[in-house]
Amino acid sequence: MGVTPVRPDLSGTLPPARPEWRSALLWLAIAAVAGFAGLQAIAGIRDASQQAPPTSMFASAGLLMSVVAMVTVTLAAWRSGVALRAAIALGGGFAAIAVAKFAIGPTAFYKGLSTTVIQDPLDLGPSGIVWLIGVAVCLLYAGVILLLAAWLRPASSSWPRFSTGVGLIVLAVAGVATGAFITDAPFAYLGFALTGAGATALAIALFVAATLVTVALQDTAKQAKAVGTASVYLTVVWVAIAFLLVFQVLWIVFLLAVVTVWPLRTVTPK
Repeated sequence: MGVTPVRPDLSGTLPPARPEWRSALLWLAIAAVAGFAGLQAIAGIRDASQQAPPTSMFASAGLLMSVVAMVTVTLAAWRSGVALRAAIALGGGFAAIAVAKFAIGPTAFYKGLSTTVIQDPLDLGPSGIVWLIGVAVCLLYAGVILLLAAWLRPASSSWPRFSTGVGLIVLAVAGVATGAFITDAPFAYLGFALTGAGATALAIALFVAATLVTVALQDTAKQAKAVGTASVYLTVVWVAIAFLLVFQVLWIVFLLAVVTVWPLRTVTPK
């Protein structure tokens, strides 16, 4: 009986013979616990006499979460049956997302607030605004990831490419637009991040993230084609979405701790 040769386009170390979902969930839990503990420690080292949170605090948060992302996302994807190169690419993509999410974005946001006041017509308060921004930004990230997944999906997959992409774009736009009717906070956050001093750094981080996630999806699509099933492709997509949700919740918790010391500048129209 002959031995089936290893496909060269899968590159790198082969994943476990059987996907180990328990191990993947374990790494998801480790990411949540390590991220929460580390971010709370960083948020606790503060000097309330300063008028705004120091850039070093957000830089530390970004560095911490990039390491957590690289390790946990890579291992969770690999233990779920994804080839090692694709798993590493996905972990690197999330490390870049962590830098954008925890370091560059919040820094630009607080710098923008030094000259701008956020409208808060429903009197949500700083905590409510943080939650609203977190949900809106999460929709955008999820929309981009799922749009890439729909575009790069293996030909054998029954996942409708066009309808999924259009639906996700509508969902992302609707989420941000809904927030804008309540408060301009989501647009303010995105505006500060995309036009402020850190705009170039953010663009580079997001470009790196998109490139690496694309590599992960392309490699996994080849793997799915080689093994004759799309399940491994759907696995890498759901691993990405699961970690995105965990990291977004951690972002919200971290920012809530920050705004207790450095409140957002808001105004409630009479």
